[in-house]
Amino acid sequence: MTTIPSTTIITNLKTATAPTGKTLKSAGTGGLDMPGMLALALSKATELKVCLTLIVRFTDSADSNLTTLNDILASLS
Repeated sequence: MTTIPSTTIITNLKTATAPTGKTLKSAGTGGLDMPGMLALALSKATELKVCLTLIVRFTDSADSNLTTLNDILASLS
């Protein structure tokens, strides 16, 4: 199983389009609120941006995680 970088996941989430009628019907049959779930995922991405911004603010510049965190933040912009 390959690992997808978080930046790719966020970028893909931001570019997700509205589901087709067939998808909505199928999801509805399964008891899923597809538009609501997509909206929730996008709002959680925004919440993640806020949390990561706070983490970055207090991360030492010598910390190797800082580059990764900044890359993720850039993908959320």
